[in-house]
Amino acid sequence: MVKNAIAYVARRRCRTFIIFIILTLVLACIHVCLNIIISSDNVEKSLYKVSNSSLSIVKKGDQGTFEIKNFAGLKKVNGVSEVIPRYEGVATLVGSNVVNGNQTVIRDDVPSEFRNAVSVQAATRTEREVLFSSGVFNLEEGRHITRGDKGKVLVHRKFAEHNKLKLHDKIGLKFLKSDGNAASGEDTEILEIVGIFSGKMQEKHTGMPSDLSENTMFTDYDSSQKGLGYTGDSRVASSITVTTNSPENLETAEKNIRKLNLDWSKFETTKNNGAFKEASESLSGVKNIMRIMTLSILGGGTIVLSLILVLWLRERIYEIGILLSIGVNKLAIVGQFILELIFVSIPAMISALIVGNVAYSFIVDGFASSDESGALARGLSEGGIGASFTTFAMSYALLLMIIFVSVVITSGAILIRSPKEILSKIS
Repeated sequence: MVKNAIAYVARRRCRTFIIFIILTLVLACIHVCLNIIISSDNVEKSLYKVSNSSLSIVKKGDQGTFEIKNFAGLKKVNGVSEVIPRYEGVATLVGSNVVNGNQTVIRDDVPSEFRNAVSVQAATRTEREVLFSSGVFNLEEGRHITRGDKGKVLVHRKFAEHNKLKLHDKIGLKFLKSDGNAASGEDTEILEIVGIFSGKMQEKHTGMPSDLSENTMFTDYDSSQKGLGYTGDSRVASSITVTTNSPENLETAEKNIRKLNLDWSKFETTKNNGAFKEASESLSGVKNIMRIMTLSILGGGTIVLSLILVLWLRERIYEIGILLSIGVNKLAIVGQFILELIFVSIPAMISALIVGNVAYSFIVDGFASSDESGALARGLSEGGIGASFTTFAMSYALLLMIIFVSVVITSGAILIRSPKEILSKIS
């Protein structure tokens, strides 16, 4: 039957070419659709990480600080990948001066310790800070503060220029507690400048120099606690940020965190995933369209191939009748028809890659021309056609399924008859 299949494909060149074109187009379309769906999933994961989606735990009411020892169980919650304590406060500059700017509120009663004070935001990873991930602040020089850093600080460019500071220079900060008194720890924390940023945030003008963006600094969490005089279990935070590896885990983690034995009348949780939801809307639309197109291609390919095979099998009734009359098994005959199409599909794989590559490029260029889909275009271009052997193998497997279903549908009506019925019909 293998020899018969090869002979039929080689001799019926016109029919073979038509089948070749059909299989090429079907395989190319399936591969493009699957590649876009899989690439979209990868882009979604990347967007989730870049958007810094997280869950914040803060104190209700005055938004004050709280001891983090009560939240030690967060690391054991299923779905949680990282727990980041954050502290927001004020510190007096030592050896440097604040940047003076125009404010809508003018005060003459500012205490002396606040006249040269800056706003301090402390975290273990500043890259995840909302002000940076949202683009309000942009790191221009140096690097972000990462886990394990101690004695590091990020300063605003205008502050650095005002005090003639550059990377790796050091500044002194005297941390103030919420009551405005100096901390009981070391008088001054000497911090190294590892990054310089720029930008303007939405400011709250209360007449304090620490209200200005130029007087905002980011330090590592350990330095803030050391400057405040807190060690061990006495360390405090303004909020705790909980991160997960996926949006599904974020929902699960929130439910599990609420089950912890804590006084939730004093705390509240807030999900910070608005940026991810907004960015993922276009991805969801694209994936839904590609899924519908994939199903349509599978159904359309099966119908088209079946219609062509019906016409051709009618011309092969004599061949089928003779094979049945000499005792050839019906399954062997169906196997020959399937082999004929498989032999044609082998060279079609190469042409499908070429055609699919061109079509994929047009699709990516279309997304790139849209400002709202720039990130999607970059993600799709990174997972270009032919980049994944698994994706192409899945596409070819679906093509084989179309071939099998089409042959079974078209040959079934003939093979259910006896050889005598078929031969008598021929005569």
